[in-house]
Amino acid sequence: MMMTMTSSDLAAALVQSLRDKNTGGRRPSGGSPFEFKPPALPASLTQLCLAVAEHLEHGGQIYGLASHCQALCVHPNVSRAFWRLGQLVKSPGVMWLLLADWIDRRNPLPENKNNNKNSDEKVAIVLQPHLQGLDPALIDDAGRLFDRLLGAYSNEGWTPTRLPRHRFANKLANEIDALVRQARREPLP
Repeated sequence: MMMTMTSSDLAAALVQSLRDKNTGGRRPSGGSPFEFKPPALPASLTQLCLAVAEHLEHGGQIYGLASHCQALCVHPNVSRAFWRLGQLVKSPGVMWLLLADWIDRRNPLPENKNNNKNSDEKVAIVLQPHLQGLDPALIDDAGRLFDRLLGAYSNEGWTPTRLPRHRFANKLANEIDALVRQARREPLP
């Protein structure tokens, strides 16, 4: 297994190196410089979407999304999706916007499901003005890409769910039932 170092990992290592130099190699906490610190868990799809919406809601622009979301630990499949999306879109901020839109459209966020009508579409309302400037075909293509690479995961965690396969199977079964019912009503030629 190959270990890759992200820019945030590199930045953290550089900051720690400077701290070690300033303290003569002794850590202020008294720990060894070689202590193992477990990596952070990847942010859930909901957390990624909320980070984008928060940035835009407070007046941030699309071009600042990548730097705003840089501190988030992303799942390798999100990185893979961004790499593939990079063939269609060159702006990292637009990639984050498309991801947040897909997450919100596929399954509205839990906090949007409360009874307060004003918060029902809060994320969608925040994203909409920024999405209007994008080509609808690009939004659809990105949605299909995210469906393929991230659709097996729930918004809340990174354990693959069988729910998308069940939805597809149920939809297909309903379509077949409808065709059978229709065929029974129509006489054979």
